[in-house]
Amino acid sequence: MQNLDRLFYVENRLSNNTTDFTHGLHRFAAKFIPQIPRWAIDQFAAPGACVLDPFMGSGTTLVEGLLTGVRAIGIDIDPLARLIAHAKTDVPSSARVVELGAQIRTQWKSHAGPLIPPMPDIENFGHWYSNDAWGKLQSLFACIQNLECSNTERTFLLAVFSSILRWVSNADDQSQKTYVSGTNRKTPPEVGETFWHSYDRALRGLKDLERARSPYGTVMIPVNQDARDLGLPSHSVDLIVTSPPYLDSVDYMYNFMLEYFWLGPILGVPNRHTFNKLRRHYIGAKIPEQKSETMSPALADLLDLSQISKTRARAVTDYYLGMSQHFAEAARCLREDGRYVLAIGNSQTRTTILPVHDGLLRLAASSGLELEKAFAYRVRRHYMKFPRAGRGGIILIDWIIVLRKVGHSVGQPKRLPLPWVTLDHTEVAY
Repeated sequence: MQNLDRLFYVENRLSNNTTDFTHGLHRFAAKFIPQIPRWAIDQFAAPGACVLDPFMGSGTTLVEGLLTGVRAIGIDIDPLARLIAHAKTDVPSSARVVELGAQIRTQWKSHAGPLIPPMPDIENFGHWYSNDAWGKLQSLFACIQNLECSNTERTFLLAVFSSILRWVSNADDQSQKTYVSGTNRKTPPEVGETFWHSYDRALRGLKDLERARSPYGTVMIPVNQDARDLGLPSHSVDLIVTSPPYLDSVDYMYNFMLEYFWLGPILGVPNRHTFNKLRRHYIGAKIPEQKSETMSPALADLLDLSQISKTRARAVTDYYLGMSQHFAEAARCLREDGRYVLAIGNSQTRTTILPVHDGLLRLAASSGLELEKAFAYRVRRHYMKFPRAGRGGIILIDWIIVLRKVGHSVGQPKRLPLPWVTLDHTEVAY
């Protein structure tokens, strides 16, 4: 029986620290706050329990797993996400990072030979970087790759390198699209100063994690798994904590296009063609690969596809198809009475709200995942460099939904509220 009496609404205040330990190592689009997995693990997982994040992104749940002493598993089809998550969790000793930093200071030269695009089929690479920034990044990248160090140590340093690529470029810093603005001209910071600032910050987070991590926490990140095909034994997971992709709001890989231009060839994404193909494969892609044309009957009264453009309607149907496949896999892997905690936002346009949370609840119910409780918090940070007319597509409310595996299909859940929230102009740019 659903207990919606416990539904409540809270604010996520700016004073909440979301960058402790290695959480702040690298920016990541639509990253959920660590307080969510921390709360979920405390509520629903005993020490040593198996906790899965099937859309792990940059590894927020995994870091919390290290701190709380559970066995955390993270799955993501995005190779850059896997590199960042490894850097946050499979960490080197801080003493070795200090040693390697000293070596970089000695060996890094301002320029190293002619300027060469790091991904071979990228034309006009100078559009993204000044020659000075390009040359310094090229030589720093070569320096890190040539260090005599372990894979764990190099991955950590590559994540620090990756974390500055957007900042020192000509591209707008915080908009979701990677592009050079013609109206908000940018003066990028100097590469060396930016790298060493990020290095020092990463080192502080690493030292904090060394002091606070549980001796029993472990992390596993499989390489070739997908949220639609988890590859895990049935009934092997005690708790799932995740933030699924937003519907038609965040193009995750496009957000990291510059990072892929530099790191793609060492991440198994050798060229722009492969990058574009991978962009279409993940759940929530704006131009999906599957091209599903039909909607689940359970969602018929939630969305009228005839009122949506054909291109966007295809993204919507593909999203819900992928999430339906995922919930079936998640239910298979969860133990009986296990919990699934998800954070999801409803995209709000000038005139309407897309009830994504209700759609996911119905799909989960068909796989035997019953709504137990739900609450929402007001998103306060909107990482946009400029106002956008109507604030279309911005996520203003994040819902935290707790599902319980009951082992059989459950009835259609009641609809959750759709709070209408306005966005003040002071909340747009940070």
